[in-house]
This record gives sequence, C-alpha cells and structure tokens, in this order.
Amino acid sequence: MFKAGLLKRVKASTVAIGLLNKDTKDVIATFGTGFFIGDKYIVSSAHVFSQCLNYNSLYKEKKNSFEGIYSALRVIRRGQKLDLDIYRINESIRLPPVKEAAGFNGSIDLDIGLGKLDRTSDSFLPIKEPGRLELYQDIAMCGYPSGRLSLILYRNEDGVGMHLNPIIQFGHIAGLMPYDESSTPWGIQTDIVAIGGSSGSPIIDPSDGEVIGMAQQVISTMTTVYKEGMPTNLYKLTKGPLYGVAPLGLAYGVSNIILSLLPNISKNYFERGHPPDLLFEETQIVIIF
Repeated sequence: MFKAGLLKRVKASTVAIGLLNKDTKDVIATFGTGFFIGDKYIVSSAHVFSQCLNYNSLYKEKKNSFEGIYSALRVIRRGQKLDLDIYRINESIRLPPVKEAAGFNGSIDLDIGLGKLDRTSDSFLPIKEPGRLELYQDIAMCGYPSGRLSLILYRNEDGVGMHLNPIIQFGHIAGLMPYDESSTPWGIQTDIVAIGGSSGSPIIDPSDGEVIGMAQQVISTMTTVYKEGMPTNLYKLTKGPLYGVAPLGLAYGVSNIILSLLPNISKNYFERGHPPDLLFEETQIVIIF
C-alpha cells in the first residue's frame, strides 16, 4: 500500500547533486541523486561526487573559466513562490571496500559516498533496521533520472530553466545479492528502469517510507538514437544516428544491511575523525573533495 504522505517526505529528503556557479549562483549541471540521512550528512554513489569534481576541473580550465560550488539542490515553496533550496557540500568521501561479501572471494567496493553539508537538513530519510528482505515485495525509488537532461526545460531548442523535483517510480525487488535466499543480502536488484542521474536514489519500502537500498548502477543496454530523437544541431554534427551502450536499464544497488551503518559512520568520521565500521577494509578513506 502506497501512502502519499510518506512519499511526500521521501521527495522532501531527496536532492539533485551538482554544481552552482560560484559567482552567479546559477545551476551549472547536476550529475545524480542523493538523500539526507540526518544532521548535516548526505549519501549518494561515490561516482556522483567524483563527477562533480571532474566537471569542476574542466570548467576551471575553459577559456571563460568559472568555479562551481558542490551542492545539493531541491525546490521548495516560500509563500506563493518557488525557490531553489541549496545545501553546500563542504566535504565528500568514498568509503573503503567491504572486507567480506558473501558470494565473493575477498573484498568488494560498493561505491558508497558520504558528504557533509554546510547546515542541518530539515528532513531526512530513516534507514530501515537490517532484516530479511522479501523477494518481489513492493518498492519505490525517488530520484532524478537522466540528471540535468531531465531537469532542463526547453523552448525553441534553448534551455530556459530547470525543474528540480524528484520523481517517484514503483516496482519490486527482482533479486537479492549475492543470492535470493540470503538472510543478509548486501545488494538489491529491482525491476525499475533507471538511467544516468538515478545513481544515489533511495529505494524505499512505500508502506513506511524507510530506506531499504540505494540505486547505484543499471544493467546497461545497447541503443540507437535516430534523427527524430536528437537535437537538430547534434544530428548535423554527427551526420547520422548514434550507436552505443546507454546507461539505461534495471536499477540495482546496495541494501540497508550496509546503509544502516552510514549515519554513525558519518558522525564518527566527520566530527571525530574515526575510521569506518569494522565491516570495511582498514584502508584509508578516499577524500573526493
């Protein structure tokens, strides 16, 4: 059963992660999704934070260079007006690989990124206590599929603005990792179609609004884009259709077995400098920015 009130909270706690122009405060680009986990902390896929860093470096090297501010973005209502609510991400890290994951020999990197915000978020998503996840149970996913491309509003082929509310998608647990009967699965395979930009989206139990997983990757598909699906300028440049592997497919990612540790890990690391839980390798945390 889907409860609209709970899903409203999920949307309020889910943000786009990207860059703001330091001088104009305009949105430059967004690269993925993240969600608040309490206090000043946010979680996403580590590769989303890395994309922010990589593109910021590119923008600085351009002829008309500018600097981007690492930010979490969402739209809120202030009276009768809509406003862009901005949280600056002051620090971000990538957690070490998990020491032992059932079904694998040795450790595995789960692509988990944590960020510290410049202020406390006014809403956050509770992470469900670890327990047995049921195959085929109803789930929902909240995020920004296609990132900046899905957020830009067009008129006569020119970008005129951005829509920064996440969308809710519904589906089921299609499989568990490393195997369906696992009592402590470290990963979730969904039947929800996702695309680049969905990385970092919370996967929730819609009956209580609690997080049971986070989308990080998709089972990619081969794709062909013809003239009708391409901007005119791009078609003229390529002089034909585009072929390739697209980040479009069924979403999968890490489960709450791992995510439930993150609020404490965030506080211990950012406030006290302590290393992650013993579940993780005793290697140094990778500082992204």
